[in-house]
Amino acid sequence: MKTRDALLVLTVVSLFALLTVGAFVTVGNYGADCGSSLGQDYPLCLGHLLPPAELGPVAEYSHRLLASLSSLFLFITTFLFWRDKDGVPAVRRSLYVATFLIILEVALGAAVVVTVEPPWLVTVHQANALLVFGFTVAALSMSRQTR
Repeated sequence: MKTRDALLVLTVVSLFALLTVGAFVTVGNYGADCGSSLGQDYPLCLGHLLPPAELGPVAEYSHRLLASLSSLFLFITTFLFWRDKDGVPAVRRSLYVATFLIILEVALGAAVVVTVEPPWLVTVHQANALLVFGFTVAALSMSRQTR
């Protein structure tokens, strides 16, 4: 298995974990437990690098860390598939869309925190997250079919 393929699998797994933790944060109403001030509380937690040892802030901060890690995996994966010009164009296109959407997702996540979670914005954030996951899973599926 090529490095790019293994990284694509890792990206899908990390995005699934991110969706799961994000759902936990939403259901537990922990989204504002790290504060809502851009700069001081986002991307930090209550003005600190690490959250206090309480469920809400730890859950919210874990979501942020997973978002950072998943985004990094997706950026690197997209770059590796972009660089391989012999690969399947549809896989690259799917990853390009997912990468664009994850940038939008980070902005939506920050907006959710700063505006103290209006339900419509939380819904848009979650819907966009599902699109990121879907396009990445599609890329994985297409890359596996072409072997």
